[in-house]
Amino acid sequence: MISILAAALMAVAAPPPAVAAAPRPSADASIEEQRRWFTEDAVAPTVKPPNYDVTIVEYMDYQCPYCRATHGPLKQLLARDKKVRVIFRDWPIFGDASVKAALAAIASKYQGKYFAFHDALMETPLPLDDSKIRAAARKAGVDWERLQDDKIAHSEEIEDLFQRNSEQADMMGLDGTPGFIIGNVQSFGGMTLKQLETSVANARKASRQSPSKSATAKAK
Repeated sequence: MISILAAALMAVAAPPPAVAAAPRPSADASIEEQRRWFTEDAVAPTVKPPNYDVTIVEYMDYQCPYCRATHGPLKQLLARDKKVRVIFRDWPIFGDASVKAALAAIASKYQGKYFAFHDALMETPLPLDDSKIRAAARKAGVDWERLQDDKIAHSEEIEDLFQRNSEQADMMGLDGTPGFIIGNVQSFGGMTLKQLETSVANARKASRQSPSKSATAKAK
């Protein structure tokens, strides 16, 4: 996957100076440091409402039928629950068209169009191809010429993000999409709205019961 992405990026122009990637935690890092590598990323597109109390990390592919089936329920969850943060980690494993779609989607974030483009790609009939990706961009109001420039300007940053996403998926043992981290719990496969809501409720409950929070509360 990374080799295909690298070829797509290098075909346009020489990349700018390297952007420092978030460091992978060492083997002796604390649990919190390891968790932050998955849940904190300045490049990964994120829905971040104020005062959020639960984080969902999704590893997804635009051509994955289960990712598409979960897309609607996840949108419903975000409309109902304004305290859920979602981090989208594009992990294109369904071939060249998936890589192209993910690359275009990530590049569109630099013009503030990722979420509209993400939505349009998820609703575009499969299989994806160049013309369908461009049509989805047009539907989302993406400036296509600027998108091409942003692919070049941010090529190193985007490739570093894809590398982190791939490494994390491997560490989690994912062999397909979608994969989720909801709170501190991993989940594999598509999810219904009810399953998402239950997982979020369980994450909140676990957070309230965590030893660190209890100790803090007693100290006060």
